[in-house]
Order: sequence, then C-alpha cells, then structure tokens
Amino acid sequence: MRPDWKAGFSALAAAALLVLAGTGSGVAGFFDYQKPQLPPSNDCAAVAAAVGPESTWHGEFSGRRYDSFSDRYFPFAARSCFASLSACREWQVQLSVYIEQGPITYTLCRRGG
Repeated sequence: MRPDWKAGFSALAAAALLVLAGTGSGVAGFFDYQKPQLPPSNDCAAVAAAVGPESTWHGEFSGRRYDSFSDRYFPFAARSCFASLSACREWQVQLSVYIEQGPITYTLCRRGG
C-alpha cells in the first residue's frame, strides 16, 4: 500500500509548527525589525534660555540616507541645540544610525551663537 502524501505533508507541517512554537522569541524577533527613528531636535531658544546663549551647543549633521526599498540614497541634513557637548555628540551618533548605510558629509558641534 502506498503512503498518502497529504498525510505525510500534514505531519511535516505539524512538526515544523511545533519546532517554531518551541523556539518562541527567536523566530518572533526576526519579524520585529523596526527602522531607526529620527532623533528629536531641540528648540534653540529654549536651550539658550535654560543655559545661556554662550553655553548653548549648536549641532549640525549632513549626509545621505540609504533607502533599502529603492536601493537609493537621499540627501539628509539636520540642526539642533544642546546644553552640553556630549549631548550634541550623542545626537550625531543617533543620526548616523538613522541614515543607516548612507555616507556622512559632515558633522559639527560648536559652542555659542
């Protein structure tokens, strides 16, 4: 008697589902990818009012953002103000992650107006 291929396939599919269910978050995490989010920019007037204009750090960032869907690069630039140099540098690092594989043209953190 010849085995029924449908029964064999059903058994294989059931076994695969059990394996996937047993791995739990390992497989589920694969589908949870989220693109990096644009870090927020600060209001320069508010930062200057809080720490003083001479202590305000002005950050600039320019580069090209890679779009994996179209396999193209798009221009990207941002400016913001910060109370410290380290906050400015952290913002620039977050932006470098945001543009994904795109090249960075320049970054700048300067103090004062």
